[in-house]
Amino acid sequence: MLVNEMLFPRNYPMNPLLNAKEPMNILEMRLFWLALDDARTQITVRGESCRDGFDALRLLPGQVKRIFANGSYLERLAPACDSLQSWTIDWQDEDGDAVIYKVFRVIQYQPKDGLVIQFSSSMWPFLLDLYCERPGFETSSLQQLFQLSSTHAVRLLVWLLQYRRISQVEQVSCSIHVENLRELLRVEASQYPLMAEFKRRVLDAPIREINKRTQYRLRYESTKMGRKITGFTFTMDCSDVATDTASGMTTVLERIASK
Repeated sequence: MLVNEMLFPRNYPMNPLLNAKEPMNILEMRLFWLALDDARTQITVRGESCRDGFDALRLLPGQVKRIFANGSYLERLAPACDSLQSWTIDWQDEDGDAVIYKVFRVIQYQPKDGLVIQFSSSMWPFLLDLYCERPGFETSSLQQLFQLSSTHAVRLLVWLLQYRRISQVEQVSCSIHVENLRELLRVEASQYPLMAEFKRRVLDAPIREINKRTQYRLRYESTKMGRKITGFTFTMDCSDVATDTASGMTTVLERIASK
């Protein structure tokens, strides 16, 4: 059985945009969230016309600084954009033939000019799936993901949010084997070989960040075979998560635009 088939429900064709580029660091993730949120706005406003191409998101240097306030992030923006520019998706067309899609038409940062991000038109069906056909990554979710600084926390939350997209319930519960969890979180078998260290570094610290910085409440329990821990069951409570409309929450970009 393929690992991806074990990580997600069998009847769920995983959206390749959420099976993110490997490896993707936290800065690349934040750029991706910005692009996703802008695409959501365009799909809402423009509808089917996005099929022919997405407009470019353009941020002036001052706007970029307000979003990525940390100086070290600004220094790393250009390399992060270069990395994402090469991101491609392996997929199958309607005839079942293998195709390679380029995710971004352009993603570029220059200190004097600012940031430009534009999805390729081939991303239309994948972005439509995220926001219209099976909602689950609304503005409120993206905004909270943007607040996380741990890649483990982001990957864990994105994984659970995909299950929530299917069930649309306030409490999501998912079980996973240790080996599959390592692959999901991009943790090599040689890293944290002791289970106590693995739990402390890979689970406990990221979950504390999720519970502190987002409206999601996450906990886990170990599953054992004898005395050996073989997996984990994660439970995410979404009952305190306000919807975009109810909360009036806006993204960083929308706050900038209103100034």
